[in-house]
Amino acid sequence: MKIYLYENRKDVFLDAFYPGGFGRGIPPLSVGQPVSVPQTGGRLLPAAVICPGGGYAIVGTTEARPVSDKFSDAGFAAFILHYTVGEGLEFGPGGWEGFAPVRDLIAAIRLLRDKAPEFKIDPAEIVLAGFSAGGHLCAASCFSGALTREGLMPKALILTYPMSGSGDCGGEGRPQPGFDITRMPYADDPAVKNLPVFIWHAKDDTMVPFMESERLAERLKAESIPHVFLAYEHGVHTRPFFDPDWWYKALDWLARKK
Repeated sequence: MKIYLYENRKDVFLDAFYPGGFGRGIPPLSVGQPVSVPQTGGRLLPAAVICPGGGYAIVGTTEARPVSDKFSDAGFAAFILHYTVGEGLEFGPGGWEGFAPVRDLIAAIRLLRDKAPEFKIDPAEIVLAGFSAGGHLCAASCFSGALTREGLMPKALILTYPMSGSGDCGGEGRPQPGFDITRMPYADDPAVKNLPVFIWHAKDDTMVPFMESERLAERLKAESIPHVFLAYEHGVHTRPFFDPDWWYKALDWLARKK
């Protein structure tokens, strides 16, 4: 089920999938159109907003539907965010918060929060799951204060081989936006201080160096931000389920956050 976030923008939208396969093949919903989702017997579902990678050049497919299927099979309403990508993607006058993908993520979470009853989701149980560039987008939006100031912080953050935004890593062969996710200018904010973070990365990653997640984990530890960091010897960038061990550990971790 495709849900557009803006008028006259067909490239930025949420692709929604619910347990039981609901969402596949449903016509797109325009801005403000009533939402039609499966009946849940009055139960509100946890939600996952998935931000695939692609170096901010594309929204990758291998971290989209394969991930949403895993979340929906686990009982989540899964929303894949197709955010702004491509050439000319630059910071606006508002700095990091003027960066188009950040505005898209803010718009997506706000929509889910505002229409939580229609989407049959619990607004307090929204998880962000970011992969590579999408991991950078999710983490930077949390640690920069962009989501904090909007009152849109997630319940938890899952980062899969995230780009860091530092000058040390080109991230998928492209220059990165100017926010190093280890900076955390809002680390003292209670919303950041209490944000549970799950990170995993393979040591032999050839696109985003393992040391970038290692640096992030060290900073989280220094700031006493609750986190789990899993290091794997082998993995394949853009193929998150090459070794699915992290997924089962992430599900168990999420279950203990309730």
